[in-house]
Amino acid sequence: MTYQPNATDAFAVRIPGRGQSISPAPFMSARRALAQLGSFLSRVNLALMESSSGAARVRRIEALNAKTDEELAVMGLKRDEIVYHVFKDLYYV
Repeated sequence: MTYQPNATDAFAVRIPGRGQSISPAPFMSARRALAQLGSFLSRVNLALMESSSGAARVRRIEALNAKTDEELAVMGLKRDEIVYHVFKDLYYV
């Protein structure tokens, strides 16, 4: 005699244990996926902001280097102090 499952056995509800998923493939929850996407976009935004800030400082240095020594003297700067002047809010000496 062989076992023949009845309709109740075939459609029995199996409740997953703690930490187990109902689906066979482990998918991220929507909340976790959105949190990771938000974190990634935040890091990209920060990198772009830092990049643009650095580029603005380089442009400022180039503009000051293009001035004559007399123009720099009127501003109270010497040519060797230009980089310090542009970055003085980031570094203190």
